[in-house]
Amino acid sequence: MKIFISYRRAEDNKSYIVGTIHEKLARVFGEKNIFRDTYDISGGADWRAVLGREINNCKVMLVIIGPDWANLTSPNGQKRLFDPNDVTRWEVETGLRLSREEKTTVIPVLVTGAGVPRQEELPDSLHPLLEKNVIHLRNFPDFDSDMEKLIRDIRSSQGFREDDITIEPFEPKTIYIAEGSFWMGSDAGEGIPISETPRHEVTLPAYRICKYPVTNTQYEYFVRQTRSGVSDAMRWKGQVPPKGQGQQPVLGVTLIQAIRYCEWLSQATKRRYALPNEAQWEKACQGAYEGMSFTGSFLEWTCSLWGKDRNKFDPTYGYPWKDDGRNDLRANFQIRRVMRGGTTGDEVNPSQCSARRGRSSDDPGTADIPHGFRVVLELE
Repeated sequence: MKIFISYRRAEDNKSYIVGTIHEKLARVFGEKNIFRDTYDISGGADWRAVLGREINNCKVMLVIIGPDWANLTSPNGQKRLFDPNDVTRWEVETGLRLSREEKTTVIPVLVTGAGVPRQEELPDSLHPLLEKNVIHLRNFPDFDSDMEKLIRDIRSSQGFREDDITIEPFEPKTIYIAEGSFWMGSDAGEGIPISETPRHEVTLPAYRICKYPVTNTQYEYFVRQTRSGVSDAMRWKGQVPPKGQGQQPVLGVTLIQAIRYCEWLSQATKRRYALPNEAQWEKACQGAYEGMSFTGSFLEWTCSLWGKDRNKFDPTYGYPWKDDGRNDLRANFQIRRVMRGGTTGDEVNPSQCSARRGRSSDDPGTADIPHGFRVVLELE
């Protein structure tokens, strides 16, 4: 799933832009999936062999084009792109060849006000680059919105699967949930708690969410790495989960334990993990994306606020749902958080997806209905 970034180091006026592009793509697709030309080649390595391997293995090549990209010259006055041995020319030629074979998507990216090169500015071998749809990355304040478009184009490109990113062995598998709207909550009716009404439309940006709740094995790794304590409510044997239950959800977890796990996971992976807000949880539950598991007799933590009363929600945090500060993990821990799930059965049903409950931050649940959690991977 490698993304290869080709750029001219000689264009010093855009070197910071390339670094920012690299950083933002790494947050979304993972550091290991981004290769930045000679920047990622270790000392003493055969750089041409490394570049050849990385280009041949990449699914997307970004050709970063600044104002001087096509017109830079060698000391003898020859335009570099017209030198058959020029590295940038070779990179792009290779990417275009793989594109013709439908193995790689080549995306020209114009930065710092650059325009599309004219045909006469390029050797014949690079003319196919002019047939590619370009992305303009404008300066701030438009840079972030342009990057979002680039990320969307990468996700939809040939051979780049949205649901497949490289993860560490201890990292939970997440599923990509596309940006868009969904209907949240329930229509008012007999037996429907007022806290779940009215049914209303909510629009969310794209995010990734755990396919399954965090498991005992995943949580055990966190415990060992951080030397964290294990509560009696988790029913482990010391610091070890029960034999044969490594792939079962970790249960008996408090909000604070779940938050600390997310903080550690973010540091360990250099990605932005957090507890889902209740809208993210419900949208994923309704879609039941790619066999996601939302069944089981336990509740799952969200970061959304409920109120101070266990059995009566605070209308301040009622519907219609808004991203208005009710998802702030820095809020007073005396305010209960919304929990989701808790219905047994083999299939996801609407009542399970919309059900809301409030629990205090130090509550691990009961023996019958313990508390677990899943995480979201935040995207730009």
